Amino acid sequence: MGNESIKGLSVNAKTLILILLFVNVGFASKMINKYYSMKESGYIREKTFREQLEQRVMKSFGSMEEMNKMIADITRQKEEAEKVAGSVREQDEQLKLANKNLEDAKAKLAEEKARLQKEIWELEDTLSNAKKALSDKDYTIKELMNNLETAQKENAALKKQLEEQSKTPGDWSLPH
Repeated sequence: MGNESIKGLSVNAKTLILILLFVNVGFASKMINKYYSMKESGYIREKTFREQLEQRVMKSFGSMEEMNKMIADITRQKEEAEKVAGSVREQDEQLKLANKNLEDAKAKLAEEKARLQKEIWELEDTLSNAKKALSDKDYTIKELMNNLETAQKENAALKKQLEEQSKTPGDWSLPH
């Protein structure tokens, strides 16, 4: 019965059908192997992203507990890093304020230094003028002392002369 329906086809046609059947079976097995290799590498279109991630994590870490533990650790570290970043920002603001205050104080001190230097120069000028005035007065005092000594000597000489003349009242003469 089965031979009668095929009996009508030639040997070439039968061979061609068998070849096409083997090619078709070979192509199908190739595609199935490709599908399984894609499935093993973790890429399956039908599954959701979460399932793919869980499967990859399972391949990498071995269990979901380890993954959850790592996620908790990473989350905790992120929160700690955010806290540290916040404190660093606060310290940065405080340092900026302190730096501004230091710059203001530095500017004030520079102004005070310039003012004090000006006063020092003025006092040095005043001191120089006072020294000059004292030197001039000292010179004047020395001249006056010399003049006083000269006047005292002349006064003494005149007194002596007067005494001599008072002893001899008859000979009054004026000194030359």
